[in-house]
Amino acid sequence: MISNTHIPDDLLARYVAGETTEDETRQVKEWLDQSANHEQELVRFQRVWETYIALKPQAGVDVDAAWKKVSKRVHSPQSAADSVPLYHSKSSHKSQITIHTSFNWRAAASVLMILGLGWLGYRFLQPIEKQELASVIKTQKNTLEQMLPDGTKVFLNQNSTLTSAADFNDETRTVTLTGEAYFDVKRDETRPFIIKANGTEVRVLGTSFNVKAYGKRVSVAVTSGKVQFSTPKAKTLLVKNESAAVQADTIMKLPELNFNELAYRTRVFVFDKTNLGDVVASLRDGYHADIQLSSRHLANCRLTARFERESLDATLTVIAETLNLKVVRRGNSILLDGSGCE
Repeated sequence: MISNTHIPDDLLARYVAGETTEDETRQVKEWLDQSANHEQELVRFQRVWETYIALKPQAGVDVDAAWKKVSKRVHSPQSAADSVPLYHSKSSHKSQITIHTSFNWRAAASVLMILGLGWLGYRFLQPIEKQELASVIKTQKNTLEQMLPDGTKVFLNQNSTLTSAADFNDETRTVTLTGEAYFDVKRDETRPFIIKANGTEVRVLGTSFNVKAYGKRVSVAVTSGKVQFSTPKAKTLLVKNESAAVQADTIMKLPELNFNELAYRTRVFVFDKTNLGDVVASLRDGYHADIQLSSRHLANCRLTARFERESLDATLTVIAETLNLKVVRRGNSILLDGSGCE
């Protein structure tokens, strides 16, 4: 099994080139799931691949000889000392992250060997080292709060990926989201903040809002300021306490903002004569827990309550006592059981 800190460069190169076996592909995916930094390393391979795929292979290239030349340069003190900024801003140099290029030379050399470009390709790699790279933030079974270089705060829900464009902080601040995240955008009227999510675009200057894009359905909920929400065929403006969803290129404004959908970040739940089926669905998403009802007839029970930053156990105890239910734990699952409500 591949460790948390290293994966063979030639394996990553073959993965980018689409030449891995089924078992090797599984190994790479497991390695990617271990850390968001691993995704950044993969981005480097992909950028090298995109650059060299446009070049035509040279006939008669001695790959072995080229590898010896590359290896000699890889391990030279000068190449190991170089570094490349992950973020770059024309207006600010305060938020920069560096990645040492001792990895990059070997990564590039591995891709070159796959493509058969040898020493010619290696010589061409040097200007690529100076190119700006995208940044990737990724969550799995956890949530994560992150500050972007422009001062924007992002809170990612589980199983989400946020990719910042290589030119982030230049004329626009563009990111791509898969999953769900709450944004508190630093206001800048000269550079709009743009989120691309599954064919939609959210554009703001500075405001707070939530974007959910796990599948084909994308929704936006605004908690302050104004947000422009658009598809290639439609566009709408949302203001505080408004929300909308996109399905099949159609934007539908929702009747009211459901603040319980933001509970994964706020841990605040407000229920007003809410049926128990919806209560459980909100708690399941907010606490990231497997909560079920023992039978369908419990779904029509009604609950009026407010929970603010309570533990899951405390919340379930109050619900059980209020509706005369029992909390049954079965492994990682939680079951609400009872006779129902009249």
